[in-house]
Amino acid sequence: MGRLALNWTGLALAMALLAVSGTPLLPRARQALLLLQAADEPAALAALQLPALLTPDRIAAEIDGAVAAEDEELARSLLAVADEHGVAVAADRRAAVATLDDGSAYRSLRAFTQGVVSGQADGAAGLTGVLLADASGIGDLRDILREGPACLQDQPCDRIILGLASVGLAATAATWAGGVGAPARGGLTLLKATHRLGRLSRPLTDSLTRTVRDSIDPEALRTVLRSGARLDPAALRLVAGSAVRPAAAGRLRRLGSEIHDLYGRTGSRGVMDALSLAHTPEEVGRVGSLARSMGARTRGVLRLLGRAVLGLGAAVAGLTQTLLAAFFWILGLACLCERLGLVIGRTLWSRPGRRAPAARVTVAGALMKRPDPWHRPDVPTA
Repeated sequence: MGRLALNWTGLALAMALLAVSGTPLLPRARQALLLLQAADEPAALAALQLPALLTPDRIAAEIDGAVAAEDEELARSLLAVADEHGVAVAADRRAAVATLDDGSAYRSLRAFTQGVVSGQADGAAGLTGVLLADASGIGDLRDILREGPACLQDQPCDRIILGLASVGLAATAATWAGGVGAPARGGLTLLKATHRLGRLSRPLTDSLTRTVRDSIDPEALRTVLRSGARLDPAALRLVAGSAVRPAAAGRLRRLGSEIHDLYGRTGSRGVMDALSLAHTPEEVGRVGSLARSMGARTRGVLRLLGRAVLGLGAAVAGLTQTLLAAFFWILGLACLCERLGLVIGRTLWSRPGRRAPAARVTVAGALMKRPDPWHRPDVPTA
């Protein structure tokens, strides 16, 4: 009985340990499994991660920040996210969002003028001015004339602006010819405006710098500079496409088309939010996939989740460790069940007063016990 008592004590301790460790571990393991399964689906990642962040205090703080920044699009996007998940928002905050329309006409006119003249835009109106200047070729030509001479002489310059303006000028020529470059044209303008405001992420900036370095043909660029200096539109059309190498320029045009599509779904500030988070052109495409699923809620989701909605990244290691811990927990549970069955069997078998079952006598057994009539013990066997 001493050994049985010790076995039961050990089993009780093991069961308590598994219960204590399994209570927090199993829900985390289930969440980790779901996250790993949704790693390539931004909308599914957002749906899994949002509930833990959607508290009234967090929503209130984000809406107040958007109102303070006069960012009506972000404020309305946050309201849409809160309403979808049933998070209460105070009436005075909703009223503050509604009043953002007041005075918008003056701000829009000022931003539009600034966009046409300087190429800087932080909102829809300013971006309209930038797009108007770039669509005519004047904005790109201005940027090439500003940055080109310094870059060709290896002096400090903004190579990203130069490269985007060169590819954009070629896209403008294609648009004049037949409209085929219109989406890329608009997306490159957005990319250029975002970079000029310093909103591009550092990894994406480095990636664009390498792409731009590969896309510019210095000799053709000198021809563009001479044509631009003479203000010769006909010559400018002829040389615009030759200033960029097709392969690298194609990557920039594809990125521009994705950005243009994203702009149609989230607005200019939504594009800037995406470009400040994305580290690669592929991640820009993931934001586009999120926008196709989330619509007007995209900016709110990006503000709440940040880069977590673009992929698991470094979190994959932690999630894998959680699943591994859950596997060993299940293995421990299986071992406990096996040991428990063994101890129960021994306990029942060794109860006092329990007799061993009588031996069963069979015909075969009886015959085995009969002496052999042919066996003679005094004669040795062969």
